[in-house]
Amino acid sequence: MSAGNLITLTPLELDALREAGNMGAGRAATALSQMLGKPVSIDVPKASIIRLEALPEHVGGPETVVAATYFRVYGDAPGRLLMLLGQDSLAPLLSLLLGRHVAPGEPLDETALSAVKELGNILCSSYLNALSDFMGFALLPSVPALAIDMVSSVLQSVAADAAETSAQALLIESRFKESSQPVPLYLFYLPEPGALETMLEGLARTNGLDPRARG
Repeated sequence: MSAGNLITLTPLELDALREAGNMGAGRAATALSQMLGKPVSIDVPKASIIRLEALPEHVGGPETVVAATYFRVYGDAPGRLLMLLGQDSLAPLLSLLLGRHVAPGEPLDETALSAVKELGNILCSSYLNALSDFMGFALLPSVPALAIDMVSSVLQSVAADAAETSAQALLIESRFKESSQPVPLYLFYLPEPGALETMLEGLARTNGLDPRARG
């Protein structure tokens, strides 16, 4: 796959990726429910392939402040995994996790930062485990890195690490609900060359999709 070409997924492949994301989000919702001591539900996730430079537009624009948890992914389909939570979503989640009110934009202490990193670790690990199960091979995350900054600044750092090998990203968007309050959550998988094809081949092998010729 060349850096200038955006891979096109068939409806069956998108459905399979959504199902993998749904499995991961379901596991994450169970873990989050246990952390909060309250029921947590999820909407069916969305799945799409986008260019790396288009990521900011999917989370409100380049100046949107987000909490970003970033992992390197090792295994048969290596890449990078980025979880983004908008500041408006972060505050209510932290209020629930910490048992105290956290206002949007409020500076976070070490306890709050640790809670954000643990949240990202749980959600991203659940997502990778679901992909591993669904595709039949292992995907292992690194220790997470955390940043709270504008999307443009976060992606500048990510691009410095990944842009030379990643022209596109797999976007999985899920919405968690606690007490009927939606919490948008964005997961971006930035595949290394050949990794997305490996994922699709794994889907074909384990889920009966028609294999696709790749030139």
